[in-house]
Amino acid sequence: MDMLETYLRNPALVWKFQSFFGVEKVKEVENRKGNLWVAVENAKKVEIELLEGSNGLKKGTDKEKQSCHQRRKEDSIDEEDSNNVSSSGYSSEGEEEGERGRRQMEDQVDSKGEKNVIYYKIRNQFWYFLFLFGSQLGDEPFCALFFSFWFWNLDASVGRRLVLVWNIVMYIGQGLKDIIRWPRPAMPPVIQLEQKWSLEYGMPSTHAMLGLAVPTSAVFFTMAKYEYSTLLGLSIVSAWCILVCCSRMYLGMHSLADILAGLTLSFLLLLWVVPMVDYVDSFLLCSTWAPAITIPLSLLAVWFYPGSDRWTPARGDTTAAVGSYLGVQLGGWLNYQQGILHQATSLPPYLIVSPTLADTGLMLLRVIIGGLIAVLTRAVAKPLTYQVACYLLKTNKATLLKQEYHISNKKKLAADLFYKFLTWLTVCFTVVFLSPLVFNLLGCHRAGAYSELVLYNSSDLI
Repeated sequence: MDMLETYLRNPALVWKFQSFFGVEKVKEVENRKGNLWVAVENAKKVEIELLEGSNGLKKGTDKEKQSCHQRRKEDSIDEEDSNNVSSSGYSSEGEEEGERGRRQMEDQVDSKGEKNVIYYKIRNQFWYFLFLFGSQLGDEPFCALFFSFWFWNLDASVGRRLVLVWNIVMYIGQGLKDIIRWPRPAMPPVIQLEQKWSLEYGMPSTHAMLGLAVPTSAVFFTMAKYEYSTLLGLSIVSAWCILVCCSRMYLGMHSLADILAGLTLSFLLLLWVVPMVDYVDSFLLCSTWAPAITIPLSLLAVWFYPGSDRWTPARGDTTAAVGSYLGVQLGGWLNYQQGILHQATSLPPYLIVSPTLADTGLMLLRVIIGGLIAVLTRAVAKPLTYQVACYLLKTNKATLLKQEYHISNKKKLAADLFYKFLTWLTVCFTVVFLSPLVFNLLGCHRAGAYSELVLYNSSDLI
């Protein structure tokens, strides 16, 4: 068994996979043994050399590089303070903090000129962009847009169930990372092409877990309500899962052991999570006491998240996921309690009808309007909740933002979790409750948006 584990964790396997699909290692520059390794595309190396020019200019350039690094750190603080977000409004909290933490590490090493570098080339652009897309299928920004699309354009009842499955699988996977604490594949020989997650541990791969859980759950929940080919559903699940898993090896972020463990764990979880979610959804939607259960459980989940031996973005990312689910649950619950939801006029299964050009235009319009509402909500909620956190912790916001993330910095960690939980709770509440009301007011609502209340279990109809 130990031999099998060693083989599956071998970073050489990951490098062989990368090399097979067109990643070429150009040069390894080890300035100091044991220091941080970073991957740089060879084209950027040429640009740097052209900028540096002759050796006589190198000292001045080094000073300018250090100055740029300092300005970049200051800009990142200004960005945080001014709440700059991506145009989609769904930038990943873990991605932001992970990238900032990685920059801090790189700046510390680069200031001494001792950073170890692997220069590489991408020989096949097709595989590069395909696997880059595949990796996005498991990232939080895509999941946010994917789930929102379900609520705004497809079927809110399926959307609620998907978010709960995603939340449970995500929480367990991220928690196990900080319990098991297996490092990601070593660089070298691996080339980490997506280093924003490099501060997290690798076992199990939550991308692989979600790559199996999300499409499988979507197929399970929709096959009970809509008429379509089982083969089509299985094909979508297979293609989605394979693409996500292969992308993680191609980008150098997971070993084969991480991925296989993630798939196995996700499969075992789905055996009971999917039926459980399908069963409790009606209760969580209709019961007057549902928030009295979901709110304390969500807070306990954040509080009892497994500790780690060092700071990683995993806990903050998971807290944002828990807050997102709670926002979805409260939004759906309020829709029902206010009498907005009503019973469907007919029972499933329903025939899937291809959207007309006008329907497609309305779908895009709802995505744009809903996205703008989410952006504005996040822009208001993020600084407000962070300021409240600083007030409760009796600390200064500007001082806290300038401090580095560290496991011993309890106040910064507490403020981080506080604002992420409440910010994403608020954003997702607007996705489920406020945005559909705005659509209705503007006359661009989805037909049948509030008439999907069918109290049933999917397993009863299979």
